[in-house]
Amino acid sequence: MAVSDAGTPCPAPTPDAAAMAVARPRISCSSCLCGGQVLHFHVMQLEGQIFLWIGGERLGLDDLHVATPTRFDALPSVASLRGEVDGHASGLAQKLSRRFGRMIFFSLNLPEEVQAETMLALQKESTRILTDLLDSPAEAAE
Repeated sequence: MAVSDAGTPCPAPTPDAAAMAVARPRISCSSCLCGGQVLHFHVMQLEGQIFLWIGGERLGLDDLHVATPTRFDALPSVASLRGEVDGHASGLAQKLSRRFGRMIFFSLNLPEEVQAETMLALQKESTRILTDLLDSPAEAAE
């Protein structure tokens, strides 16, 4: 226990509810119909970063990219951890990181080659989901 200058015990600091809510991960799951197939969106918001997984019926982590804003360039840096280096997913990760100013871990797991229309729909739906998540206040700690 801490002691004040006067020699009396100081109570331990207690974090306020807002600080605790920010520190906890927030998870959101949804599905939508894009390009004739049902796609699942799994979002995990961490402190200052977001993990976004998009996939179809076959679950997996065959593709993973990380994009982070940098002070040296207007476009965020992208690193491909799994999957295609110059594929659709790395470009979308970079766009989302730029749009939201956060580090984005992005995984796109679709069974076939992605059509341009499907990618546009994915980008719009991802932006909508992340905007809703980031604009909504964190729930109070229980």
